[in-house]
Amino acid sequence: MSTVIKAEAKLQALGEITPSRRAGVIYRNDESNSFQHDIKIELNEVLYSGEGATKTAFEIEDDDRGMRWIVLEDGKFEDLVSTVYTVGNAIGMNDGAEDLLAAVFELYFTGTVQDNTYRSGLRTYWIYRYDRKAFYPFVPTGENEGERDRPTESRLGQDLRKHGLAVEKSLTEWMGLWGIPF
Repeated sequence: MSTVIKAEAKLQALGEITPSRRAGVIYRNDESNSFQHDIKIELNEVLYSGEGATKTAFEIEDDDRGMRWIVLEDGKFEDLVSTVYTVGNAIGMNDGAEDLLAAVFELYFTGTVQDNTYRSGLRTYWIYRYDRKAFYPFVPTGENEGERDRPTESRLGQDLRKHGLAVEKSLTEWMGLWGIPF
């Protein structure tokens, strides 16, 4: 995850990216898994105990598709990234690796894209798919599925790859993720 921090720092220095305070982990909720069943108690222990604990706040939200979100908020991007990593590891190490879908980081993009149009403060997401072990950008343009800004996604994909992130090579795997709760 340190590569995420480095890529964000480089793109922020170029004036292209501004991180938000929010990120999340989405997974298929398995109530038969005791860790997932008691996720709030478990995460309080994992995140706030011991040396190096952050002050990252979290909320748990269930979506209308039976998925569960761990929504994280922190003013320090490095702590946010660390907490996403910790949450994913905690779920994965407690028999939930198969349930993990994605880690999602919210950022804002400013810059010119392939069609020579300028975007300013456009909400974007960097999505890490656990099954593909790769990132890709997602830029929804509305609440309706299918509405997305492909030119900006293409530009961000190139930027992320250039700055060291493992970017999903197959564009057909750049899945839209509508209904992100942040």
